[in-house]
Amino acid sequence: MSPKKLLWYLETSLKLGVTDVLYVTKYKFLLKKGLLKKKFPQKAVTFDKFFYKPIAKVENYPVDWKIKLFKEADGLIEGNLKYYSFHSKKLGNPPNWFLNPFNNKEFPEHNKHWTELPDFNNNIGDIKNIWEASKFDWISVLSRAYAVSGDEKYLDTLNNWIFDWTEKNKYNSGPNWKCGQETSFKLFNLLLAAVIFKQDKTPADSLIKLIELFLYRIDANIRYATSQRNNHGTSEAAALYIGGNWLASVSGEKKSEYLKIANKGKSLLEGLAAQLIYNDGSFSQHSVTYHRVLLDTLSYVEFWREKLKLNEFSIEFKTKALKAGEWMASMIDESGDCPNLGSNDGAMVLNIHSCDYRDFRPGLQTNQALYKNEYCFEDGAYDEPIYWLGINKSELKKVTLTKESKVFQGGYVIMKGKQSWAALRFPFFRFRPNQNDIFHFDLWYKGKNILIDSGSYSYNPGKDFKGPDLKSVHAHNTASFDGAEQMPRISKFLLAKWIKPGTVGEIKTEDKYSGNWGGSYTDYRGNSHGRKVEWNDNDWTITDKLSGNAKSVKLGFNFYPDDFKIDKNIINFSWGKIEVSQNASVEIVDHQVSLYYWNFQPAKRILISSANNSIIITKISLN
Repeated sequence: MSPKKLLWYLETSLKLGVTDVLYVTKYKFLLKKGLLKKKFPQKAVTFDKFFYKPIAKVENYPVDWKIKLFKEADGLIEGNLKYYSFHSKKLGNPPNWFLNPFNNKEFPEHNKHWTELPDFNNNIGDIKNIWEASKFDWISVLSRAYAVSGDEKYLDTLNNWIFDWTEKNKYNSGPNWKCGQETSFKLFNLLLAAVIFKQDKTPADSLIKLIELFLYRIDANIRYATSQRNNHGTSEAAALYIGGNWLASVSGEKKSEYLKIANKGKSLLEGLAAQLIYNDGSFSQHSVTYHRVLLDTLSYVEFWREKLKLNEFSIEFKTKALKAGEWMASMIDESGDCPNLGSNDGAMVLNIHSCDYRDFRPGLQTNQALYKNEYCFEDGAYDEPIYWLGINKSELKKVTLTKESKVFQGGYVIMKGKQSWAALRFPFFRFRPNQNDIFHFDLWYKGKNILIDSGSYSYNPGKDFKGPDLKSVHAHNTASFDGAEQMPRISKFLLAKWIKPGTVGEIKTEDKYSGNWGGSYTDYRGNSHGRKVEWNDNDWTITDKLSGNAKSVKLGFNFYPDDFKIDKNIINFSWGKIEVSQNASVEIVDHQVSLYYWNFQPAKRILISSANNSIIITKISLN
């Protein structure tokens, strides 16, 4: 590591929090020396083959929900698993729990202690491709299909797969015990099936035993999760709270032990909410899909709190939870989709529905029902979670979502036109940033994303990967100086020289559908970018003032391939046109974006080039 990079690393470590950095350093040292194995004992645990018992068929399930449900459930029986709520991959029945289906390589060390396994293995590829089948999302599909149809092939498959998983994944052995958050997702899904089957109060002994193992695994490593200051901590704390209280309610033998773990989870969750959720509902991770993970986790917590008749959380916690829901409501489009801001790893925790991964309505509808006794959307497939959770929609209050122009302190600006709206990222980093997306501008028109963000594709695509870096400034709708990044990357998940805003303006509005906003920043090389956005009905004007030591600047805007025609500095589309000031040159280049993890979609990118110390005006007129 060069002296300059070492200095950057030390500076960044101070921002991450000295206590957490020292803990993680010690943790990784103990991990490397093999000194953590005693904390996570390996042992063979035997299970009965029945985790869920037969039930009477559910009679009032809406007919129009059945087609997608049975298609996916039958696909599972044929050995096809859905990865990241998008890809269908053949893994067998029961699945090969150690196969990466994207490169057909199998994790070789099934029985090795998980602390001895590396975080990144270039021969295997992205570890998430191993973990995905063991997230137990398929439990939701098979349990719902059985409850609706009464066909025991779904119940048999469900029980057989869980049993096979316990046989092939011995306690604390192999890659599928490595991540505490993934273990939390398993726990959530197992207990959801118990709710669907109405066996949460009279569970099978095997289910109790497996939930207990997952609880102990999470509890033993919870300090590492909280040191990350992200949704690993919130997911795992929630799992301790839910799993501990549930076990205490069904098994009296270790009740005091379970309640101790549950109370720890509650205390940690309240502390994490106070720390990681801003007063306006923004979240530490600067990502819409990770915000959904947080929101769904909070929904599970409130559901089980009510179901088990537990004490209320603090007023401060509930306030933060409500604000987190309001943040998501501000980001959601009329189509149900949201801007593809920040990291996107395919996670969708509240999975008891058949809506598309890009549909954020199920999570918001459920969250608002649980926390506010309200619903936002008329009847639709996104109501399925509240159906299975036993929430009567007719008893909820109807509210109408109205998008309003607003500045969020977490680093977001929402701007509302007549039939269009925009989201913009500005630099506000109390917690570590992961993408160089400062001043990214995302535009929506009549339910379609016109100017788009790029996503993530994969955190570890492999040594031979030749695709674009979607975390780069060159994948966002913003500016770069001399082709350099806004902040230098010093590790896979860490940027240095976090940019602070120079100015963050207030939104000035003339009427309901017009206004303007402006802000600025200066990067670590001394280059400054000021961006002003003005809108009137469906006309948008972006003024970029660029200055500093760099010789050249490039502005970029991503869009889906469309029938477009470029004539010098004017680009005509089916939905309108973009006109760039004459002091810059304009070209269209090929690009790729990732709406779903491990999937690229073709896109185009407008590249606007100019000398530095200039002002570039981009006018967008929508039909």
